[in-house]
Amino acid sequence: MSEVRDLQVPSGREPLSAVLRGPGELTLERRPRAPLRPWEVRIRVGLVGVCGTDRALLSGALATRYPLVPGHEFVGEVIEVGDPRDAAWLGRRVCADINNTCLSRRRAAPCRACRLALPHHCQRRDVTGIHEAAGAFAEELVAPAANLFAVPDSVSDLRAMFCEPLAAALAAFERAPVGPGDVVVVLGAGRLGALIAAVARRRGADVLAVGRSPRKLARCLALDCGELVRVDDPALSLRARVDARTEGLGADVVVEATGAPEGLLRAQELVRPRGTIVLKTTCGLPSGFDLTRAVVDEVTLVGSRCGAFADALELLARDPLPVESLVEETYPLREVARALERAGEVFKVAVRVGPDA
Repeated sequence: MSEVRDLQVPSGREPLSAVLRGPGELTLERRPRAPLRPWEVRIRVGLVGVCGTDRALLSGALATRYPLVPGHEFVGEVIEVGDPRDAAWLGRRVCADINNTCLSRRRAAPCRACRLALPHHCQRRDVTGIHEAAGAFAEELVAPAANLFAVPDSVSDLRAMFCEPLAAALAAFERAPVGPGDVVVVLGAGRLGALIAAVARRRGADVLAVGRSPRKLARCLALDCGELVRVDDPALSLRARVDARTEGLGADVVVEATGAPEGLLRAQELVRPRGTIVLKTTCGLPSGFDLTRAVVDEVTLVGSRCGAFADALELLARDPLPVESLVEETYPLREVARALERAGEVFKVAVRVGPDA
């Protein structure tokens, strides 16, 4: 591991934030509290997960507008409300949908997407920690009250931190439902892929979770992700494993979660005619993708992004799914640069925020 120099913590009393000023330009800054608008609440951040999106923002691989406070997989406590009608949220542990929309801002004239009940595609949205809205690598953040979801008392902060990625995993099967008898391949059994495989297994599907790193695949064991397969396993090819389950037809659903363009080529090799490829990574179209074959085989390509927080919290409350076992390292906010680097080397990293961190 290369040596990471910790960021300097500035003096002052304002809340501390990790601010991305440009690709590779991360600083710790104290930012004054802005007055809340009537539809907003202020949240004291407790715990934040580091994901591939955060690292892509840091490297510049994912474009955004700077400056930006990244971080979107979080749990915290509401400490202030902009409207007395939202006072019931005060003191409650919450997660928050990261899409800030016409509906969550209580606009009198919402955009067409919001009127069509497609708020995650709001034409005026910004996205907490990703696009034009400050995120959770900070002691405090501001979010719409309408985006809040109360964390059940039975769900620890560490479990609640997985609400956003688990919601995204559940969303993979909203438009490509799976159940008993279906064969599902998850390409990229990393942070998100492991959760997707675990969700498919809990719906009764026969799942192959595919990855490159034996160490990271071993982390998937506790989640019961199905059969764990190294993509370069010389013993038996991935296609042969799928054929053995499907009489040579191919997988019913293939989820592409590798983060690499080549993953879509492999997905096309594995999916059956009239099967579905679910795209969970924004890696672009690889050269060599056979559009003619996609038409002849009548394959459905489904883009999948954010999911329902309420469903994710309900699953975390009722199912002993041991998501906590995925976290290998935890760092305080002042070591956020180290946390972001380590997230490229270990399975899952968390950032603990607050005076005791």
